[in-house]
Amino acid sequence: MAKKKQPSGYENPRSVAPKPTPTPTQGAARTNATRPVETAQRPPVRSTPAKPVVTDDLPIERRPIEWWPPVVLALLGFALYINTFGHQYALDDIAAVGQNLFVKKGLAGIPDLLRTEFWHFSNISLGYYRPLSLITFAMEQEYFKDNPNISHMINAGLYGVTGLVVGVLLQKWLSKQTITAFLIGLVFIAHPLHTEIVANIKGRDEILSFLFIALMLLSYWKHLEADSPYWFKGPVSDWPLGGILGLFSIVGGWVIGSSLMVNTLGSTAGGVLGVLIMGALSGSWMGLACASLYFAFLSKESSIVSLALIPAMQYWFARRNVWQSLISLWPFLIVTALFFYQKQKMIGTLSGTPPVDWANYPYAIEKTQKSTMFKFLEYYLRLIFLPHPLVYDYSYNVIPSGGKGDILTWAGFFTFLGLIWLAWKGFMKRTLWGFGIFWFFVTMAPGLGFIWLRGGIFAERFSYAAVMGFGFVLIWALQKLLVRQSEDSPKPVLVRYAPLLGLMAVVAGLYSFKTVERNRDWENNFILFNSALPYAPNSCQVQRHVANEWIEKGLKDRAKADSIANATNAIKPKPSLEQVKKAQILIDTNIAHANKHGRWALDHLQESTRIYPNFGEAYFSMAYVFQKITPNVDSAKYYYKQTIRAANAYAPAYNNLGVIYQGEGQTQNNRQKLELASYYYNRSMVVNPAYVDGQNNRANLLKAFGIDVKMLPDSIVNKY
Repeated sequence: MAKKKQPSGYENPRSVAPKPTPTPTQGAARTNATRPVETAQRPPVRSTPAKPVVTDDLPIERRPIEWWPPVVLALLGFALYINTFGHQYALDDIAAVGQNLFVKKGLAGIPDLLRTEFWHFSNISLGYYRPLSLITFAMEQEYFKDNPNISHMINAGLYGVTGLVVGVLLQKWLSKQTITAFLIGLVFIAHPLHTEIVANIKGRDEILSFLFIALMLLSYWKHLEADSPYWFKGPVSDWPLGGILGLFSIVGGWVIGSSLMVNTLGSTAGGVLGVLIMGALSGSWMGLACASLYFAFLSKESSIVSLALIPAMQYWFARRNVWQSLISLWPFLIVTALFFYQKQKMIGTLSGTPPVDWANYPYAIEKTQKSTMFKFLEYYLRLIFLPHPLVYDYSYNVIPSGGKGDILTWAGFFTFLGLIWLAWKGFMKRTLWGFGIFWFFVTMAPGLGFIWLRGGIFAERFSYAAVMGFGFVLIWALQKLLVRQSEDSPKPVLVRYAPLLGLMAVVAGLYSFKTVERNRDWENNFILFNSALPYAPNSCQVQRHVANEWIEKGLKDRAKADSIANATNAIKPKPSLEQVKKAQILIDTNIAHANKHGRWALDHLQESTRIYPNFGEAYFSMAYVFQKITPNVDSAKYYYKQTIRAANAYAPAYNNLGVIYQGEGQTQNNRQKLELASYYYNRSMVVNPAYVDGQNNRANLLKAFGIDVKMLPDSIVNKY
């Protein structure tokens, strides 16, 4: 009998079905088993397992874009803010533009803006490094001077561009769900909470931050879709985005490089280096995504939370696994490290030192940051869902501290836990609402962190990006409720979505109406501050702001009275009795108006100090009323000194005391008072070295009288 050949270990042996073993039946004869003959055989060669084939999941399928939704969102975003074009500077615009000397220098101030803190001229160190929006303000100063109309137009234009980018990005994420993507974008663009950002020129830092985050996400999605890493080797339809972003990055590289390296390599060499770096990045989608993240950081360092959105986008919408999504972060982590290194080198700090300030950081003083954060969560959710009333300021004590006995604190705590649980469930199932909750938490992190870490106040601007997370959840819920037919239904899409579209037309209409109405409040400080009084009467800051507006009106009344008096006295050879009589009536009328406005201001300031007894700036405004509107020098001195006791780093109080003592010293020929004036001018420069008025007054006094006093005994300081 021929010997059976053994199969080779590299062959695939046939699997032979085992033959059934006959079961012996009862009574059957037992056969004698024959012992098999043992033959020498080679041991079988163990087969080598085949290596698993690693399949790369990139590129993902390219998803087409319908252009009508992004265009509609862009036009709507711009149109909603047309009624801001005639507005003036308001609120923080004045500090960011009018009082920022580097911004006022125009293009020449850009190097300084890249090396200083955002609130440098306000003499506070909050650790905010946000030069990009300030650079745009400097460019406007260079070409348009103090023209807030242009600034408002630019804000509206940038918001429109944001609508365009968001519209494209949502369609990339929600393939073949054009209506759903459009409605989510519609909720975001029409939402009234955005008025504080877009209608306020200073809010451009937030607009630019979100815009560049959206561009980063879109560029990285293009990278996921691309067959080639270089955008110019892809479809022609990708060239406009790649070209515009690339050009912006290269120009930005020149501006930033030439400014940062001006004291080391020199302006030209630094600019060339910046162009080379940005040029290298600008050829690929990955590079453009990294450049966009860098510009988002330059707009607002809280853009760091967007790092969580990169893997989330891939996991939810590109269907990549968690590891693939997370490992893709490494280039962005490098950009993040480089930015914060730059920040540390430029301003010398990563976190700053928030002041001890009851008005803006009250919860840190009361040590209720954590409990109040949960309370804030309830307020944010309510305003996102029902944006009324809207208030520009939530200073102490609009929202009292949270605590163990506070119902809203507990409601916020359990809401927080519930949302965390839902976010996890949505993550596991990759649901649309799960992504919305995740987006909400990620983008609200800076706002909730502001209270948790710094004890800062509530602010509507923190919810700017979080609104889109709400849009995801809202549209998912309404779609489940109102769109009954499946995608395979023979009915046309518009018919199936008619109930949802009808309801969203009403919602978007109401949101848009509220947005346009709210824009009117941002026309100027007087309208804005008074609009908040009915809804935030317990804000010490609102009361002070309203008072300051009445002070401005009182100063104008006083100026009119002085102008009439000067004009009358200038009549040659001399004014007639009738002219003097008419002039006196006008002077008395304007002085009466000034006194009335001064009294109204004092009423609000007294309420402000009742809410917050150590509010130094409120005492300063009281002193100013007595110095300039209803003259009472002793009261002015008293309240300036009260200001210094409450806020000993408030430079204007020292300066104005110096002005009073200099006036008295010159009138009374009293050298001690002139020395006291010099002392206070120098003190203003000690507490704020960048305070220009103190510098100028000290220099003028030194030039006129040769007096420069830096120290005085308490006996002299307290004597007058």
